[in-house]
Amino acid sequence: MKKQTIKLSGLTCPACKKITEKRIGGLDGVTNVETTIETGLVAIEANREISAQEINNVLKDTPYKTI
Repeated sequence: MKKQTIKLSGLTCPACKKITEKRIGGLDGVTNVETTIETGLVAIEANREISAQEINNVLKDTPYKTI
């Protein structure tokens, strides 16, 4: 199991948390996602490395972007 943390811009509310966790959690191999609105940090657990490009792709129609 790989654990990684990314930082996103644009997280401002509980809906932001729900959307990012659902979309990132839907990526192949992701087993857990925990978003912290206050810091913009997203902790991801997966059975492989998840790239920033993959994350940006699933969030492309939202205001959230990797920093």
